[in-house]
Formats: sequence, C-alpha cells, structure tokens
Amino acid sequence: MVNSKAQKLKIEKTQSQDTKQGLEKTLETNVERTGERAKGSWVKVKGGPIVACVDMGTNSFHMIVCQASPDREGFEVLAKIKEAVPFFRRSLTAHYIDEQALRSALRILRDMLKHAREHGASYTMAVATSAVRESKNGEECLRRIRSELKMDARMISGKEEARLIYLGFLYFLRQSMRDLHGRFCIVDIGGGSTELIVGDREAIYFAESYKLGAARLTGRFFRKGEVTRDAIAALHNEVRGVLRPAASSIAATGGFETLVGTSGTIQALAKLDRVASGNPHAELAGWTIPLTRLEKLVNYLQDATLRGEKPKGVSSDRNETILAGSIVLLETMKALGAGELKVSTHALREGVVVDRFLQTGWLDAGLSMHRDPRSMSVLNLLEKYQGGFEHAQQVAFLSQQLFTQTRGILHNHPEEVGHLLWSAAMLHDIGMFVGRNGHHKHSYYLIKNGGLLGHSEEEVSMIASIARYHRGSEPKVTHEAWYSLDLEGRKIVHDLAAFLRIAEALDRSHRQVVRDLKVMVNAGLRDSRTINLLLLLHEGETAQSEIWALGEKQLFFENHYQVELSVLVQADSLT
Repeated sequence: MVNSKAQKLKIEKTQSQDTKQGLEKTLETNVERTGERAKGSWVKVKGGPIVACVDMGTNSFHMIVCQASPDREGFEVLAKIKEAVPFFRRSLTAHYIDEQALRSALRILRDMLKHAREHGASYTMAVATSAVRESKNGEECLRRIRSELKMDARMISGKEEARLIYLGFLYFLRQSMRDLHGRFCIVDIGGGSTELIVGDREAIYFAESYKLGAARLTGRFFRKGEVTRDAIAALHNEVRGVLRPAASSIAATGGFETLVGTSGTIQALAKLDRVASGNPHAELAGWTIPLTRLEKLVNYLQDATLRGEKPKGVSSDRNETILAGSIVLLETMKALGAGELKVSTHALREGVVVDRFLQTGWLDAGLSMHRDPRSMSVLNLLEKYQGGFEHAQQVAFLSQQLFTQTRGILHNHPEEVGHLLWSAAMLHDIGMFVGRNGHHKHSYYLIKNGGLLGHSEEEVSMIASIARYHRGSEPKVTHEAWYSLDLEGRKIVHDLAAFLRIAEALDRSHRQVVRDLKVMVNAGLRDSRTINLLLLLHEGETAQSEIWALGEKQLFFENHYQVELSVLVQADSLT
C-alpha cells in the first residue's frame, strides 16, 4: 500500500458492516496481490469491470474507484481518495490556470491514477468543472493531462454537471432514501458553482448552474481572509438576488416536495448539525437539517468568523469556505421555501460512474431509461429550434451510411466519433430558426450554447463545428469553429464535415427521395482513388435536385480525401 502520509492523500476504504475487520483486512490483502475478489461464501468471486472517476473540483480533487456487480444491479466502492487543491482556486478570479497550479494538478492526478491501477481499474476518467471551464487555457491544460498521463480528462458544462449529479442521487435513492417519492430538488454547492436540479426518478424538469460556489464567493466577498458584517450582508444579498429568478423558474416547472443537499460543503454542515443536535455519530446519509437549525448554525459560523475563531469540527481545507457555503445553502432554502433539507452522500463522481456503467451495459438498477442522454438531448434541441425532423433524420441516416461504409478506406474513426456525426447531422439546420442567410453559422452558435447533455465540452465544440461546415467556405484559421479545436479535433471535424456535405446534398429537395446508398470502391483504390456512390431511390422518384447539389458539394469531399467521386442512380427514370 502506498504511504498516504508521504503523498498527503486521504484514503477511505469502504467496508462491509457485516464483516469482521480481520476478514476485511485479509480480503484487502488478497485483492492487492491478485487483483481478484477473495474466495469465500460471503463474497462474490468475480465482479464486473473496475473504473475510477476523478472529480477535478475547485476546492479539492476526489477520486472514487468502483467495481460493477455481476448482476448489473449496482457497484461496490473499492476506494475513495481526496486531496485539497488550493492553487486551483486562483483560476476563478484570474480565469487562467498557471504553471504551478497545473503541476500540482498533474502530481495529484498521477498519484490518483496509480492508486486506481493498484485497485484494478481498467479505465480512469477525470471530469473538470467550473475552475477549468472558466479558464482561458482550460482545454490546453486538459490536453496536457491527457498527453502526460494518458488519462481520459474532459471538461463538462454546468448542465452536464447537473445531469451527472442527478444520476448519482438516483443511485443513492436505491440505497438510503427508498421512501422518497415524487419530485425532489437537488442543491449541490461546489467550490466554483452551485447546481440546482429538479426531477423525479424518471426525468429532469429543471437544471441550472450558478456562479455561487463557496470558494468563488469567499474570494469575492472575503478578500485576504478579511470578514466584516458589511461583507456578510452583501453576500446574503448577492445570493438572494441570483436565486430569486431561479425559484420562480422552479415553481413554473411544478415545484418539488423534497429538498436534497449534496457536496462536501453540505456534508460538513450536516456534521456540525449532528454535533449540535447531540447525535455526533448518526448516519450522515439521509440526515435532515431543518431550516431553523441551519439558521442557528449560520449565525454561529458568522459570529465565530467575525471573532477570528476557526469553527470547531470543520476540516482545515474547508474552514476558509464553509461560511460562504453555509450562506448559499441558507438563502437557497429560503428562496425555495424549503423547511428542511435531506443529505445525500452521492454526487458528481458517483454520477460519472453510474453513467459509465449505464453506457457500457454494466448497470441496470431500474435506470435504463437514462442510458442514452446524448440522443435525447439532440432531439430536444432540434425540437426547441423547430428543426425539420424528416430532413434531419434523412441527412443523419445518409451520413452514417457514408461513415460506416468508408471505415478502413477513408478513415479509421470508432463508433463514438460516428455519434458526433449523427448529432451534427440532426442539428445542422437549426440555425434556420435565426435566419436563412448564414444559417450554418447560427447552427454553430445554437449547438455550442445549447447545453447538450451526455457530451463533454470538447465534443459539443466538435458537433457544432461539423454542423457549421456543412456548407459555406472551408475551415479557416480565423474561424472560432476551427481555431478553438486542437489538431485531433480539427481532423475529426474536417473528416466528418466532408461526409455531412455529401449527405446534405443528397436530400436537397427535402423529399427523402434516396432510399439507401451503397459505397462501391474499385479494387485498386490506392491507384485510381475513385469512389462510386450508388443511390437507390424510392419507386417513382427522381434525384434531379440531389444530383445538382452534389455537383456543388463534392469538391470539398474530393479535395479533403484526395479521391474522385462518381455517382450512379438506380431508379425507374432520372430526368
């Protein structure tokens, strides 16, 4: 086992309540030595895949290592690791991650990756939230993490963060709050942002992210650690003003019955409340904090801070931000009209694990309806901007045919990249909602800011860029849709935009006259570089508009792939 004191890592191993500590120690030893579960009547010999998730928060980095159960009904938490990242907080005001902060992050992630592998993790993903999201060099930092550590590190939007928090809580419901029914509202107070999510077991009805993180507000209102009554009053007013319209929006969606709190800030407040209530060892999961007790707790924190005292029972890394976080929670409960809050110990990192196991088929647990958020969010955005479904579906179908049939010939992209093409094809024309002229540029803007769920920020940028280049000029270094991408992203966008242009031309009439298409390649492709497209038309249809449009669009495709495109039509007649 790695020396935790030397690496300053806090490691918490989950333990079965029904198993003696001696047996647990034996099990842990066997796991470390063999990478398998210990044999015995009281444990499962084999399990599913082991994955790890790192939540790159503003205050701290958290990693959770989990193994899917063979029955696909849950997962076991093998380890939890946490380390504070004070250097990252500076990025909230500077909007830039300096070299010292990045080196600190790389060191922490390298240590966490080592621990994940020691626990048998075959896949580790890091998700970056507001600190990285708002930094000018956030994407550059993630590329460096991916390059140096070979780790899947991605940036997620505020709405995607909210969706993952929701998934984590849904899984928590099965374990600790089974009696909770109806709608609930989740409040998650992080270092840089606060998320509010309203939903039930089946769907999300409201999800927004607000710049009301505990570290962010501490830096804004309590500069250099100086806390005054005026600053406290100003902070209360700021949070109250931001949350007032949020409360109205939530009420408009139908409201909720139960308020639930997640994140380290709320758990820290719950621990203080347990002590104040005379139940210091009560179960944290499901603990209830009434508004009246929270008000007393906030008053205590305010008075103690004004006296220059550090609140008792709060960890050193949480001490600096607990006051601002407590004010956010208090004003949230007041704004929403909630008389009490229930504590959830599951949040973003558990949600990422749930999402991963759902996507790979290793988790059911009654959550299968949440397995494909990507497609659903694309369809929702198409509906929001009144896009033509039949045309979008046809272009997406033809794009996928081209993508699939030319794999190994023109490209070697995996199916996950193909989904980016499908998404861009479905949404390529939504810019028409703004105006016909330059609608490809409008599509880029609407997709980029549409809050597509299930996608990383990098993936959203690529989808938007693919749609942007379905018509108009070729990519240029002056285009945001191009210069904002890294080299790998540019290649994907260029490859897929070429397919999208052909597919869009093949439904120029918007009548879906092409029933199917076949890609036929000469045996000597490397010599002749000729690709034949056989268009199979619906009976009685012609493709006059499509053939004309293809003549306009094919040059982009031919120049990019260095091929000649030839078209054959199978139909009763072609006029």
